[in-house]
Amino acid sequence: MSLLTRVVPKHVPPVSAFWAVLESVDVNAVKPARVRRNWLGTDYVFDCYVSQHMKDEYQAGNVVIGDYVLVECLDWDPDRMGVVAKVYKSW
Repeated sequence: MSLLTRVVPKHVPPVSAFWAVLESVDVNAVKPARVRRNWLGTDYVFDCYVSQHMKDEYQAGNVVIGDYVLVECLDWDPDRMGVVAKVYKSW
């Protein structure tokens, strides 16, 4: 694929901590959590690592699909995102 035919998104989301909606969990995958984030009117879907605390909370039933979660980029690398906590929506 040449650079002329590559589709580049209009906006690239910033590489920082953000909240997202937990879309799915695959316990056998390397990056078990899939999250969805809406930024500037565009939906972005990311596969993420999960902290041990979040694994325990998911197995206990305290975190379910559709919950808001906090996602952090490890060492500012967008390929190394991790779900670290549940966020309680109050707005």
